[in-house]
Amino acid sequence: MKKIFYSCAALAFLGVGSLHAQDIYKVEMLSGSDLDGDARYVGMGGAMSALGANISAMSTNPAETGLYRRSDVSFTAGLVAEPTGESPVANGHSVGPGRARGSFNQAGFVYSLNLENDRGVKFFNVGFNYKKNRNLKGLISLNGINTNGGMSQSWEFRDLAANLEGNWLDLGYDNDRDNTTPSTVLAYDTYLIDAVDENGESVGERDVKIADYVASNAKNYSYHRTQWGSVQEYDFNFSMNINERVYLGATMGVYNVDTHSALVYDELLYDNTGATANYQMQQSESLTGVGYDGKFGIIVRPMEENPLRIGLSITTPTAFDLESRNYVYMSTPYEGGSTQDVDIRNSYRIRTPWKLNVSAATTIGTRIALDAEYEWQNYASAAVRYSDGDTDYNNAGDWSTYNTDVYLQQEIDKYMRNVHTFRVGVEGRITNEISARVGYNFVTSPFEKSAYLNPYVNGSSYYYMTNTDYVNLGNINRVAVGLGYSHKHFYLDAAFQHQMQNADVYAFHYNANERMGVQNSLAAQSMTLHRNSFQVTMGFKF
Repeated sequence: MKKIFYSCAALAFLGVGSLHAQDIYKVEMLSGSDLDGDARYVGMGGAMSALGANISAMSTNPAETGLYRRSDVSFTAGLVAEPTGESPVANGHSVGPGRARGSFNQAGFVYSLNLENDRGVKFFNVGFNYKKNRNLKGLISLNGINTNGGMSQSWEFRDLAANLEGNWLDLGYDNDRDNTTPSTVLAYDTYLIDAVDENGESVGERDVKIADYVASNAKNYSYHRTQWGSVQEYDFNFSMNINERVYLGATMGVYNVDTHSALVYDELLYDNTGATANYQMQQSESLTGVGYDGKFGIIVRPMEENPLRIGLSITTPTAFDLESRNYVYMSTPYEGGSTQDVDIRNSYRIRTPWKLNVSAATTIGTRIALDAEYEWQNYASAAVRYSDGDTDYNNAGDWSTYNTDVYLQQEIDKYMRNVHTFRVGVEGRITNEISARVGYNFVTSPFEKSAYLNPYVNGSSYYYMTNTDYVNLGNINRVAVGLGYSHKHFYLDAAFQHQMQNADVYAFHYNANERMGVQNSLAAQSMTLHRNSFQVTMGFKF
C-alpha cells in the first residue's frame, strides 16, 4: 500500500497493563532496593547492621534486633519527589502521578523478652517490620530529540519482521504473526512498516513473496515514561543475645509486587514529498506478584571491654512469582489514520541474586555511634523461569513445572554486573534528648555499558515483548541527614535524603550494520536522575 499522510485520529489512553516481558531490566528492578525504612535508618544511610537495635535493619542483618533490651514499636510516613521530568500526556490528560507523592514507608515492632539467665541466652526477641523495599517513583522526559538521518522506531520493527533465522515473515498470516513481537504486528497493522515485493512494490492484498519491509522515517521523537507503585517487604524476625557477646538472628521476608508504568512515545514522521505527520505509541503496564526469601545473621563483640561489633549476614535469592499485563496502542497517519491495540498477559518467575553483607560498628563514649558496611550481590545467581505447561492466565496458579529461560540467562551473564553497596553512618547526641545523624550510601551500576534490550532472545520473552525502550542505570549516590528527639519512652525522628543516578536512555535499538548487532546506532540520551525524600518516624519503647 502507498503511504499517504492524513490527519491523525483522536487518541484514547485506555491501557491497563503489564511491565513489559521478562528481561534483564525486570531482573534489576526486583533485585535492587531503595534506602527506605524508619527515619533513623535512613538518616544513617542504611548503616545500622552492626550498630543494631533498629527495626528496619532486620532486613539487612537479622541479628541486629538481638541488641534490643526493651520492646519497640514505630511508624513512618514521608514524601518522595522528582525535581525534574514531565508526566506523559495522553488525550489531554496526565498519566500517572506527578513529581511528588506521599508514602507510608514503614511500620514495625520488636518484642524483647528478658530470660533472666545467669548464663547463655540473655534475651530472646521477636519482631515484624513492613517497609518499602523499592518505591518506584520515577519520571523520564525527552522532547524533540533529533534522530539523525530519519532513524525511527519503525526501523527496529522492520528488523523484527524477519524471524530469528533472518527470513522475512508474512505478517498477514497468523502463523507468521506468532513468530515476532506483538508490537511489530501492531506496526504492520497500522502501516508503519509496509511489506514489498522484489520490485519494491507494496504487496498489499497480492499473494506474492515478500522481499522486504519498508519502514517510516522520522525527524525527531519525544519520550515520556512514568513509573509508580512499589515492592513492599514484610519481615518476620527472631533473634537472641548470648552473653552480651554474640547475637544471632533470622528473618523471613515476604514481598508484595504492585508496580505500574506508562509511556507516551511520539515521532514526527516525514515522506519523500516533505510532508510531516505524527505517529504515537502509548503503553500502560502493571506487574503484580509475591516473593519470598530468607536472611541469616550474626554479630560478635570480639572484646568484652570494647564496644566494637562485627556483623555478617547472608540473604537468599528472592523467589518471585509474577503476573504481568501489557496494553499498547498505536496510531499512525497512514490510510486516513490507522489505530490498533493489543492487550497481553504473561506469568513467569524471577530469582534475584544472593547477597552477602559485612559490617562493623562502635561507639565513642556515650555521645557518638558509627557504622560502616559492605554488601555484595552476585547476579550470576539470578534467573528467569517460565512454565512449560498451560499458559492460560486464569490457570497460572496451577503450573506445576518451571524451566529456566536459558537464552535470557545468557543475557544476564553477559550484561549484568555484580553490585557492590557501601554504607556509612554517624550519629551524635547533641543533648540527652536530641541527636543528629548523617549517612552516605553508594551502589554500583548493575549493567555493563553495552547492555541493551535484546529483542532477539530466543526464549519466551520474545513473544511477549511490546516495548523497545530501555534505560541503562549508572551508580547511585545517596546522601542523608537526620534529627532525632527522645523523651522517656517516646521518640520522634526525621530524615532527608537526596539521591543522584546517571542514566542512558534509549527509545529503541537499531544497528545500521548488523540486524542483531549489540551496538545501538541511536545515540543515548544521558541524564542525571534526582530524587528527594523526607521521612518522619514516631515510636515508643517500653
